[in-house]
Formats: sequence, C-alpha cells, structure tokens
Amino acid sequence: MKRYHLIKRSYMGFSSYVSYVLDHFEGDFIIEEDLGELSEDTVRKIEEALGGLEITLANAPLIPFDELDEGDRQLLLKALENLESDQVLKIRRW
Repeated sequence: MKRYHLIKRSYMGFSSYVSYVLDHFEGDFIIEEDLGELSEDTVRKIEEALGGLEITLANAPLIPFDELDEGDRQLLLKALENLESDQVLKIRRW
C-alpha cells in the first residue's frame, strides 16, 4: 500500500545589514512540515482536479471536498485554514 503525506512548505528569507557588512552569506530556509497522511483515493482525486500534487490558496477551490474521506477532508481544511499566500501544500509519496 502506498502512503502519501501532506507537507506544508514555507520559505523564510533573511536579510540583515550585519551580514552585508561582514560579507557573510545570509541564511534562507525552506521549511517543510509533515501535516499527516492522506489516502490513495484522496490523492488521486486531488491530482485529477488540480493536474498535479501542489495545493495553493488559488487552486484549492478546485478540490472536490464533498467526494473525499472525512478524515482527509478535515486534514486538508485545517491545513488550508492556516496556509498563507506564499506557502504551498505538497503531497509526497512516502
């Protein structure tokens, strides 16, 4: 059985005067947070609706929420509730 995880991906960029003056590299980070598992059926429906496995605030309304398993629907809704415009939800096969 395939396992799929919902991952929230965020980018944090740092820009500081001290780094510039000392000629040091600034530290930018990509942060990935594992939010939980999704069923294979849910992943298939999302991929069909979106044409891929990346969810943004812009394409989230295309997801057929009424066709999803209750647990998967709640996980997605909670993730979208806290998603900011510069963040992405990715579905990754584990």
